[in-house]
This record gives sequence, C-alpha cells and structure tokens, in this order.
Amino acid sequence: MEGFDSRRIISIKKAENVENYTVYNIDVYIGLHKWSVKHRYSEFHELHEKLVSQYKINKNLLPPKKIFGKQSENFIRKRQAELELYLQNMLTHFTDVPACLSQFLCFKEYEIHGIAQELAEELFHKGDMILEAGEVFHISPLQLHAISRRLTLPEPTCDAGDMKKDLGHVLDFITRVKYLKIQGSSKPVGTSNIIPNQLSFDLSCFKSLQSLQISDCTAERLEGVENMKGTLHALRVQHSIKSIKEVLLLGVGVGQWHGNESILVPAWANLTSADLSHNGILIIDESVKLLPKLEFIDLSHNSLSSLEHLHLLSWLRHVDVSYNSIRSLKMLHTKLGNITTLNLAGNKIEVLDGFTKLYSLVTLNLSHNEVSQVTEVRHLSSLPCLEDLFLTGNPVNIVLDYRTKVLETFGDRAKEVKLDGQRPTQKELDTVAILIALQKAKEGRATRHKVRDTSLLLSYLSLPLILFITHLIHHSLLSYLSLSVFLFITHLIYHSLILFITFILFITFFIFLSLSLILFITLSYLIDHSLLSSYLSHDNLSLNSSPINLKSIEFNE
Repeated sequence: MEGFDSRRIISIKKAENVENYTVYNIDVYIGLHKWSVKHRYSEFHELHEKLVSQYKINKNLLPPKKIFGKQSENFIRKRQAELELYLQNMLTHFTDVPACLSQFLCFKEYEIHGIAQELAEELFHKGDMILEAGEVFHISPLQLHAISRRLTLPEPTCDAGDMKKDLGHVLDFITRVKYLKIQGSSKPVGTSNIIPNQLSFDLSCFKSLQSLQISDCTAERLEGVENMKGTLHALRVQHSIKSIKEVLLLGVGVGQWHGNESILVPAWANLTSADLSHNGILIIDESVKLLPKLEFIDLSHNSLSSLEHLHLLSWLRHVDVSYNSIRSLKMLHTKLGNITTLNLAGNKIEVLDGFTKLYSLVTLNLSHNEVSQVTEVRHLSSLPCLEDLFLTGNPVNIVLDYRTKVLETFGDRAKEVKLDGQRPTQKELDTVAILIALQKAKEGRATRHKVRDTSLLLSYLSLPLILFITHLIHHSLLSYLSLSVFLFITHLIYHSLILFITFILFITFFIFLSLSLILFITLSYLIDHSLLSSYLSHDNLSLNSSPINLKSIEFNE
C-alpha cells in the first residue's frame, strides 16, 4: 500500500434496486487505492448539467433518461457500461478534476488532490486561530500522506483555480504549528481499501513542532522525524511500536544502532517528556541514552518485567511503569536515581525491600499489586520525603485496621503521609500514637533482655577466648617474644606475688590487732564490773546494821 499515482480507473459492476429507482455502485481506482461511491441516475444528470454549463462539454455524452423498462436487467447492465464510460471520459478529459466531479467521486476523502485542497480550505479559515490559541492540531496519516505526495508532484500549488484551496495555506501552517496529533487506524477509511497505519508520510516540513502525539501508526513509515530533534519538547507514541528504538532511532535505522556508538546518533536534545504507553515494549533498551534531558517517562501498559538503563537519564524525576509484568525490584535506587514520582500500579509486586533507599521519592503508587503484609510497608518508612502512598487493591487492604497499622510504620511522620489519597484523621493519629508508645515500651523490654543475654553470651564466649589465648601463648608467643620481654613478665609476676603476700600479712596483722583490742576491751569491762559488785555488796551491809542500832537506842531510853 504505497501512495497514489496518476492512473484513474472507473468501474461500475453492480447496481441495486431501491424502491422505484436504481443505485449504481461506482468503484474508483487510483493506483493501488480503491474506494466505492453510490449514485442514482438523477445525480449523474445533475453532475452532467454542471459540467455542461461550466465547462461546455457535449450534452450527448451522458446517456439519456428512460421512462419505461428502466428496471429490466438488460437495461441496467447497459446503463452501467454507459455511465462507466461517461465517468472515465470525464476523468480523461480534465487534467485538473472539476470540483463538482471531485465531490461526486469523493476525491476530498480519498484522493491526494482532493484531500490537500480540502485541508487547505480548512486552514485558510481556521489556521491562524489554531496557532494563536496554541491548540493541538489533529491530522490523519491519510492527510499527511496526501500532502507529502502532493509536494512531490511537479504541479502548481493552486491547481483548482480557487485561492482558498491553495496548498500554500497548508505549507504556511505546518511550518508554524507547535502542537500536533496524528491519529491513525488499522481499519480501512470509509469504503476504501486505504489503511491509515500502513501509509508513509514526511514530517520534515514541521519546523516549529514542540509537542508530537502519534497513535495507531507504523513507526517505520514515518519520515523526517529526525529534523524535529532540536525543537521537540514532548513526544507521545501509542499503539505504534514494539521497542523504544523504533521511535528514538527514526531516520537512523534500528539495525545500525550500537549502544557504544551513540555519540554518532544525534540526541533528542530538548525532549523532557516521553509517553510511550500502550505499546508492546518488552525491555527498556540503551537507546534511552539519546534522551539526556528527559524528566518524565510513561511506559505504562506495556510488557516490561524489569527496569533497566533508566539510570542513564540523570534528569529523570517522574516514572510511570504501571500495568506491566513487574514482579520484583531489587536495589531500585541504583536503577532510578533521584526520582520523585513512581507509579507501579497494576503489576505483580509482593515485596518492597528494594525501595529502601529512594530518598527523594515523594509519591509512590503501588495500587493493584500483590503486597499482603503490613511488615513490607516498613521498608518504606525510611523514605524521608514520601508524602503520597497508594496501596489500594492489594491483599494487605483486608488486614484489620489496615490504615492505622500502615500509618504506624511511619512513626512520628504518620501525620505527613497521605495514604490512598486521604489524610489521616485525628482518630487515626491518636490510635497510631498509642501503637507507637506500646511498640517503644516493648522495644525497651526487648533491649534490656538483649543486654542481659549479650552479657551472658560474652561470658560464655570469653572462656574459649581465654583458652585460645593460652594456646597461642604456649605454641606461638614464646617463639616471638624476646628474653627481655619474658624477664619483664616474670618480674611483674614476682612483684605481684610480693604485693599479694604483703596484702595477706597486712590483713592478718589487722585481724590480730582487732582481736587484741576486743580482748582488751572485754577484760576492762569484766574488771570494772567486779569492782562495782564488791562496792555494792559493802553498802548493803551498812544499811542493814543501822536499824538495829536505832532500835537498841530506843530501848535504852
């Protein structure tokens, strides 16, 4: 399916009876392209009258009307051949197809001249408004193909005699437009056999393009894209490629690419955003190094199983790899660098231990994965900048008090984290505070037990260590120590023994002295007690004798 050419063939092979009139199926062939239109005889007659009045053609070229017998099969077959010959003669007669004939055969929908003229007239009226408003201009691969082929023909830009349809309006517009969207399709256009995504077209005339969107096209059919590398800031390619190389190496050729020779391939110097979602990409190949200033990349809805070569993009901040086939991500910080937004929704991720060092990460979307344990979320609690976390659609959602348990893993930062798009409520924060306090108390007890267990462990470990040192001294140390060191150790041991004996003697003397003092005190106490007893017994005798004497005295008197 490659382009149009100048051969124009008309064929009328079928006719349909509709009520009381006949509709003729007209097949139009231009090169390899074909489409069909339907007209009744009265519409042929109207076309003929316009051509006669405007271009003075012979009135008798069109077969006359018939009143009776016009529904017979023989008449219809004859009329088909006559109308076919009539249209063929008209196309041969006119070098530039008249507007009425072009409209009759739907040239503005399928033929390059008609398509280019229709687009030129549209841009004559709306082109400046689209440019001033900064709108995205939508164009089809068929229109681009028609313009590309029309520019290669040695014909004047205004071949219709109407200045509104001058191809110059198209050229002026496409050299100034900044935002373009090309929407292709794998289905035929209208009644034709023209399949848009199999058409080639040239984009080299788009000198000022900053944003390009391509959907449902075949990348290898695009030409002139390499001329946009200096101006393009945003690129979106969907439903069009099987590998990243196909689009980044346009104009170079995938077969000529060698990663270590990328210096020979011009880079996309100003491209900051690349949306390559909804394709059939299996791997992230080394061609991404041709995007030195890329900040945002969307690779969602592909078939990726790992993330490779993204570390080559030092400016990268936002990554969307949602809805792929990623199961595990290890050492993710070595693959992504200092990104702030990461979308991994719709994958098959179960463990999160590879996320621990993404210190610049602000937003993380892990919804619709296979995370089932709250303990996995603890790997994210060390991320100081994390503010938005999405875990909806994971098995962990069915855990009792899921939100409070997840927020608790962030400790004092729980109030700063938005979980599943919602800020923590005060009730949740209070519950989290209680859980944290209980956890700290539990950790305190565990620490004390750990210290005690550590002491016991060290005690147990010290015995084999001592034995080992003794063994080492016995078998190895003496062979390396000098005599002076040995004598020093012996002298040290001798003096230690002297000090120990002196200490023992001192203790013995101190005990002897203490016992002597105790004995002295005891004897003194006994002596004093004996004297006191003797004195008290003498005084008692004196007191007992006195009353006797008194009585005797009284008796004498």
